[in-house]
Order: sequence, then structure tokens, then C-alpha cells
Amino acid sequence: MEIGAEIIERIKNGDGEAFRIFYREYFPKIYNYAYRRVKVKETAEDLTEETFFKVFKAFRTFQLKEGFTLDMWIYAVERNVVRDWFRKNVGFKILPLEERFDSAFTPLLNDPYSTAENELVGNYVKSSLKEIPERYRRIIELRFFKGKHIKEIALELKKSEGAVKVLQFRALKALKEKIEEKLRNEQ
Repeated sequence: MEIGAEIIERIKNGDGEAFRIFYREYFPKIYNYAYRRVKVKETAEDLTEETFFKVFKAFRTFQLKEGFTLDMWIYAVERNVVRDWFRKNVGFKILPLEERFDSAFTPLLNDPYSTAENELVGNYVKSSLKEIPERYRRIIELRFFKGKHIKEIALELKKSEGAVKVLQFRALKALKEKIEEKLRNEQ
């Protein structure tokens, strides 16, 4: 089920049933992401609960920006929750390339300066996506815009999980190089 504007408006207006629909749709995805990162059931449950709390709190003033999807926003909130947990409980941790790059998609909630900067990054990403090979663009679209797991992408593309991971790595590298090229050309 895809959560649409009607459900979002109902949630904003305090409709408990609309939030239950939203919760049932997103709980497995959010919990699975958290569990894959921390590997501890109780911690994953806590991170999932914190993510829903932040999302619910932010729904009051939520405005979906052009070029972003609800899924992207929710997963960005969750990634921030998980990162914060790692910072507090594990100390400085070098995040995988996927995580570092992924932060460019994070629409920040309460800082207009960071939001403006993030929109600029988003514009670089969008224009650079058009310039990389289709197979790379497809992997990035499935993984980051649609929030699919490696296993799901492998099934959809009829490739092994290892092949999808390699494609994802190459796609992110190609995209990063295009963005850096654009930044160098503007200086």
C-alpha cells in the first residue's frame, strides 16, 4: 500500500486510525533497517520507536518538497536516528560509502540553512544522475529512492546479491565523481 496525501493530512489532523495505517506500512521496513544496522532486537525496537516518534512529531509541519518522496524523508529520519545511536554508543564510526553518500538525501527538519544547503546538494545529485549510465541510475533509484533492500533488487534485476552490491558501489562512485566534477567546474 502506498501512503498518499490523504493519509498524511489525516495524520496531521490527529486521526489515530490514519497513523495506525501508516505505522503498519512502515514498521517492518524501519525495524528491518535498524536491525540490520545494530543486530540487537531490543535496540532495533528502541530505534524504530524513536524514528516513529520523530516522524509523528514532524508530521504537524510536514511539507514534502519537490523531488523528494515520503519514503525518502522517513528513511532519512531513521538513518539519522541510527547514526546518532552509533555516535552515542559506539563513538566515532566511519560509515560505509552508502551511508555517507545517503546523507546527501536527508531533508533536515528544523534548520533552514542546512535545508537550503541540502536542497543544493539534491540539485547536484539530480542533475548528475542524468549523466551516469542507466544501469547505475536504476540501482540508485531502487535502493535509495524506493528504499528497496539488496535482496529485493537482486530478485527484481535477476542478479546475485553480490552483483547488486558491486553495481551499487560503482553507481555511487560514478555519481560521486559527477557531483565532484560539477563542483570543480563551478569554482
